[in-house]
This record gives sequence, structure tokens and C-alpha cells, in this order.
Amino acid sequence: MSADSTPVRPPRSTVIAVIAATTAAQVASVMGVTVFPVIAPELAVNLGVEPSLVGYQISLIYGVAMAASPFMSNMVARWGACRTIQAGLGLGALAMLLAMSSNLAALAVVSALLGLGMAAMPPASAHLLFRFTPHRHRNLIFSLKQSGIPLAWVLMAAAAPAITLGFGWQWALALVLGTALAAAVTMQRWREDWDCDRGTAAAQSRSLAAGLALVWRYPPLRWLAVMSFFYTFVQLCLATFAVTLLVQEARYSLVGAGLLFSLTNALGVAARILAGRLADFIADSARVLAVLGTVMMMCCIALGFVSPAWPGWALTTLILLFGASAIAWNGVFLAEVARRTPAGQVSIATGGAMAWTYGGVLAGPALFATAYKLVGSYTTTFGLLAVVTAAGVVALRAGAIAARPRPLQRGARREKARSNRR
Repeated sequence: MSADSTPVRPPRSTVIAVIAATTAAQVASVMGVTVFPVIAPELAVNLGVEPSLVGYQISLIYGVAMAASPFMSNMVARWGACRTIQAGLGLGALAMLLAMSSNLAALAVVSALLGLGMAAMPPASAHLLFRFTPHRHRNLIFSLKQSGIPLAWVLMAAAAPAITLGFGWQWALALVLGTALAAAVTMQRWREDWDCDRGTAAAQSRSLAAGLALVWRYPPLRWLAVMSFFYTFVQLCLATFAVTLLVQEARYSLVGAGLLFSLTNALGVAARILAGRLADFIADSARVLAVLGTVMMMCCIALGFVSPAWPGWALTTLILLFGASAIAWNGVFLAEVARRTPAGQVSIATGGAMAWTYGGVLAGPALFATAYKLVGSYTTTFGLLAVVTAAGVVALRAGAIAARPRPLQRGARREKARSNRR
């Protein structure tokens, strides 16, 4: 059986366990990243730095993830997907332990560990989901697993500010540490069954840059990856700076901003699942991705005109709509990557495509922080993101064109006609 082959009719219990375990691991992994933006105003005071610097930390985390992602398919082949996920969770737990030192310089190492841990998740999870779940529900299933990302934001946005103000920010990190360890230990019960296809031969036969080369070689995959760069650029800018915008320019309290952001991500969980279900129902993932990108672009434009005179319900509605559209696309994207990938290479293509996705996060928060310093307004800077979102929609359109069957040239048509007459 190839590394990414799908067994015939896996037991229902196995399907449920794979979806639940990969989703829980996704939540635990992303919690380590999300905890920093939602406690940024308080943590910045403790460390004596500006809250906007969290944008550079997020970019460092995803920069490491971008660099490591193409190589993670080799780890999946050598160790197995389940063990790879456990290793990623272990790195996240170690990062939280180190971050408790209150050392600003140590946060660079923390960011690198979190990036490595996150990079392990997409190819390993895609490998398991592709092997053990039915293809007719693939958009929904991948979206369910990817709902772990906004769910992590929900949990952290709701819990971390209150824990930070009540007990200290180190306890918010302790919550993340415990969750990561619990998820890693729980997955051990399935390790032998799920990693039965592991082995060194497959890993040794792959180039370290195989994922990047595979994605670039197939135009539909290439343009999907480029689209994900722009979409995630905008998504992580919203995730990184929404709480700070609400506190500093909309006069929200830290807890109030955290609760609104938690609600935004809760709506994003529902939107991500709905997007996957809709893509399966209409059998057109590209159309769903295009609509989501258009809504994101319109929200960016509207956010650029926000002022203190806006009523609270209007700003709340805009943030919720922006969050839902910016969060919903990721599961459909990964399912579409899996669908368009040559047989037996899903984990390789996912690792290569995710390098582009992480690249968007690397560029997004850091460039947003730089633009904010130039314009001095979070709302205006968000308005500028409309151009970035439009670029993602254009890339998606280019991928749809590349995926169309090419018409036969005149000579080829004549040759086909002769062959048919024979």
C-alpha cells in the first residue's frame, strides 16, 4: 500500500477516531501560537515592549513553519503520521515551558519550536485523513479537522485574558502546555495501527524539496498554493491584531475584546464546516473559495472606514463577518490540494503547498506591523489588505483556468477524427 493510498471501507470507528484525534492535535498545536496575540497587551507591559511587536513573533513562528514544511513528508514516511503529530505536540509543550522564563530573547527559540511543531501537523493529518476517510465527504472532513485552528483561537481568546488578569500570564502558557501533553499521550493508543505504513524506504527515495517541486510542476496546485499565501496573509493579520485594534482604537477592555474575538472564531468554526459541506454539495471548491475571498476583500474595504463614531453593533457585525470569511477557506483548500495531487503523493503535496501558506503568515503580520508604523492607524492598515485579498482571488482564477482541459490543436483534431473513423 502506498503512503497515501486509501483502504477499502475503513471501520466507522476508525474514521471517527482519526477525525477526532487530528482535530484535537490541531487545537493543541495552534493554542501555543494563539496564546501570545490574545495576551499581547498585558505581556508587552510585563516585558517592556510595544504590543505591535507580537506581529514579528507570529511571522517568526510561521517563517520557521514555512521552511520546515516541505521536509515533513519525509518524517511522515519514516516515523509514521501519528508519531509525527506526537513529535509536533511535544515541541509545542517544550516551547511553553521555555516561554515561562520571562526572557525576551528566549521567545525567539520559543517561536522556532512552535513553528517546527506546527509544520508537522498538515502533512501528517492529511496523510491520515486521506487514508482513512471516504472521498465523497473529503471537503467536509478536511474542514472539520481544520476547524481546530479557529477553535484554538476561541479557547485562547476566551480563557487566556481572564487567566492572565486573574493569575498571571504564565498560567495561560501552562494551560497550553498541559493540553499539548494530554493530546500527545492520548494518541499513543492508536499509534501502531495508524503508523503501520511507516518505513525508511519511502523517506530515503524522496528529495527534501519534493513537495515544493511537485506543487510548482502542476499549475492547478501552484495557483492554489499562491492563493493560500494571500488568503492566509489576511487571515493572520486579523488574528494577530484584532484584539489590539479593539482595545486601542475601539476602546474595548482586554476581556471584552477577547470575548468578541472568541465569538468571531466560534463563528469561523461553523463557517469552515459549512464551507466544506457546501463545496461537497455543489462539487465546486473553487467557487466556494472565490466567494470567501470576495467577502474578505469587501470586509477589508469596510474596515478601512471604521471610526469611533461607528455604533458598537456595526463594528461587531463587521468583525464577525470578516472572521467567518477569513477562517472558512482553509479546509476546502487542503481538500482541493489532495484532490488535485497525483496518486500516492498527498502528504508531499500538502507539505509543499503549506510552505506557501506559512509564507503568507510570515509576510502578513510583519508587513502589517511595518505599515501600521507608517500610517499610524490599525483600521487604515486593515483597509490596505483589500489589495492582498484581491490578489488571492486572481490567483484562484488563474488556477481554475489552468485546470481546464486544453482544446486539441487543429492537427491533433484531424488525427483523432481519422483514428475514430478507423
